[in-house]
Amino acid sequence: MTAPPIPSDNITCRKSRGEPREGTMTENGAEQGEDARRTTGRQPSQRGVSVKAAVARTRWQRRKRMETRRTIRDTAMRLFGEYGYDAVTTQRIAAEAGMSQITLFRYFPSKEDLIIGLPADGELFVDLKRELMTRTDASPIAFARRVIPQILGSVESEQLEDLAARLRIVRSNEALLAALYARVPLWTSAVARAWGSADSTAVMPSSASAVGDGSVDGGDDVPPVDFTVRLSISCLIDCTIETLLEWSHRCDTEQGDKADLLVSVVSEAMTTVLH
Repeated sequence: MTAPPIPSDNITCRKSRGEPREGTMTENGAEQGEDARRTTGRQPSQRGVSVKAAVARTRWQRRKRMETRRTIRDTAMRLFGEYGYDAVTTQRIAAEAGMSQITLFRYFPSKEDLIIGLPADGELFVDLKRELMTRTDASPIAFARRVIPQILGSVESEQLEDLAARLRIVRSNEALLAALYARVPLWTSAVARAWGSADSTAVMPSSASAVGDGSVDGGDDVPPVDFTVRLSISCLIDCTIETLLEWSHRCDTEQGDKADLLVSVVSEAMTTVLH
């Protein structure tokens, strides 16, 4: 009698060596056979990647970006406080933050952005875009009257301390002060596009999220914003800068809680400009 043929797929041999059988599912829902194929250079399978896992990864990436940005800025602020803004290079900031200059510039395109930059995925722009896209206000002035108290009520003491320290550096450095005012047209353009996007129910272009590109139209999907709207937005941004600089000055010259001082200065500004 002849011996039975040896199975061609060598299942028994693979099992004894602990190798996975084709089609076997792992804990994360992906086929182990697909994992093994990654070493061959083939495109990995996307089967079994859950929505929950994708969302978790996105949140982790955002937290990582925020932590890296905070590390860079905290390091820069410490060095600026010790040696002065002009004496500290981005190379030194990157080295003490434990990263390359390329990484630093990925988060802060220029040295001045460490002080006056506003990240596109920061809380300020995220909250502002959300409010703009759901607004029912007829004008930027009416929008400001409604939103400013909300912002004042949500700001944290740690954020105020950071803002006060950055504004103190701005007030003591003419080049930074000029750079701050030079960004008003860019911020005006970005906010105006968001305002126009809300009116046209179009999505705000991502390129306008941070500082804008200096144009005054709404982009391909957004109609040009009315002159009176752009003028109102520009005036509000200018007023915001002046208000924050005055608050920074009072923080250095007056006793009291920074949050209370901010509310007081903002109230004066709103009474003067918005009424």
